[in-house]
Amino acid sequence: MDMPEHVLEAAIIAELRHHLAGWRAKISNDFSKENYDRELELLVSDPLYPKFGLDTPDYVNIRFMGRVSISIGRRLGEIYDKIPRRLAIEKYGLTAQQVSPKLGNLELDVGLRFSELSVADAAFVSNICIRYLNEIIQADGIGIEIRYNFNPNDSSRLRKDEDMANRLISANLRPVYLVFSSISPRQEAISRLERAGWKFLVGQKALDFATEIFGLDLAGIWDRPAIKAEIKREMDGMMSDIKSSHSFSQF
Repeated sequence: MDMPEHVLEAAIIAELRHHLAGWRAKISNDFSKENYDRELELLVSDPLYPKFGLDTPDYVNIRFMGRVSISIGRRLGEIYDKIPRRLAIEKYGLTAQQVSPKLGNLELDVGLRFSELSVADAAFVSNICIRYLNEIIQADGIGIEIRYNFNPNDSSRLRKDEDMANRLISANLRPVYLVFSSISPRQEAISRLERAGWKFLVGQKALDFATEIFGLDLAGIWDRPAIKAEIKREMDGMMSDIKSSHSFSQF
């Protein structure tokens, strides 16, 4: 059963408020006088940064903005995890534990096990996989990991994804990796994870697959008036917080 529109919008707005509040809390802490003074002191006392003229207020703010950018990218990815989970629970009549099972110490973004679906739903998911993955799923369903951006910058992240692929295969689920941004993926990292067992869908193909599996266009929801207004209100507030912060005033 698909989620009613008003319930869906309320769930998305609640998720947005949670994550956007996290951004604003990070800004309040990172750009505070206490944190600014500590960061500048570290740069001044470093043996190399002063040699390059990087023990300055301007460079402190560059460092802070970089951290905010990383945090935003991470939280955008978390938003894209949570909404599909909620949609899958409603659409297929599953529990939260069924949709997002624990595999050892790792939690799967979305799992759809054929043996836990109705006959009609299992056939529906299987047919979508045939069209998008170009294969008949021999396992008991699919295990989906979702990223908006995919640009892993350390080997530990890749090892974790390799570990998840092994656990999914052991649990008799076909590993499927969705990356919604078509401008961020690193092909060498994708190739490594494909060798570990993942099937990657990137960009529009990933979005189209998600739309069919979860019953919602994940790229289009942000243009809904109520959701768009919530985003604008929170983002305007976040930018205002940065501009009025102690650290930013030191430029």
